[in-house]
Amino acid sequence: MRRRELLLASLALLAVPWRAAAAAQPAVTMVLKSLKNPFFELMTAGARKHYAQHRAEYRLTLDGVPEESDVAGQVKIIETSIARRDQILIITPADSRAIIPALIKAIQSGMLVINLDNKLDDRALAGHGVNIPFVGPSNFNGARAVGDYVLRALKPRSKVGVIEGLPGSINAKARSDGYREAIANAGMSLAGIAWGDWERDKGHAAATALLRQTPDLAALLCGNDNMAIGAAQALSELKRDGKVLIGGYDNIPEMAALLAAKRIYATADQHPALQAEQAIRLGLESFNKRLTQSEMQSIVRTPVDLVKS
Repeated sequence: MRRRELLLASLALLAVPWRAAAAAQPAVTMVLKSLKNPFFELMTAGARKHYAQHRAEYRLTLDGVPEESDVAGQVKIIETSIARRDQILIITPADSRAIIPALIKAIQSGMLVINLDNKLDDRALAGHGVNIPFVGPSNFNGARAVGDYVLRALKPRSKVGVIEGLPGSINAKARSDGYREAIANAGMSLAGIAWGDWERDKGHAAATALLRQTPDLAALLCGNDNMAIGAAQALSELKRDGKVLIGGYDNIPEMAALLAAKRIYATADQHPALQAEQAIRLGLESFNKRLTQSEMQSIVRTPVDLVKS
């Protein structure tokens, strides 16, 4: 009897850590890019709202970098998250390829990793043999909807310029591809493409260059609203308000007044707060079901809606 009691006591002691681990709140870190971008402020607000409603279920750390292209800054945040032994990492990558080695380290440390908003490069992921789920909309479809709507207001064979985001961003390519298809389907002429790096000042410079290069430009399709706002400023400075239609993407709060005044013709709302909530939900469900990285759902498609002036 004494030996049986000792055995039961030993098993009880072994069970305590397992129960504690099962009951412990998983630590979720969300890594954003360009914290000064209003789009990511909306995404942060969505994450905070979800956390406020589910505080008993997990612990949340929100972090990010000041510039859209700061891959090194994001890598440092990932390394800190690994050192903390967090369970779930959600990231909007500054670059769709360069960040992947750091994410693989996080997976190897035991974390579940989820890709939010800016999709990682599928070929690069396949080359590493890793599944990193993507939560976000079809940027191609969203941009095509904006392009279709803007171009319907133009005369046949009008000239159109495109202002792209960052090189190395899958979002930038997908949105530009959507715009290109809209231009081709409408029978318009693609007059030129310039990089705006997602930023207002660079969008302003890109728009100015395209407008000077093509004086009879009829529309500018921009990869995000920051660049679209920069383009609208360029039009005002060149006294061409109302003569060139502008399409944007993101529907940040500042766009409401510009759309109402028809200084910007259309944008796309991809619901960043909902994206954040969906990513957190996917992470928690996968953790609670004890799924491995390879077993996680590979894609969660979120909505994107056309917003007209």
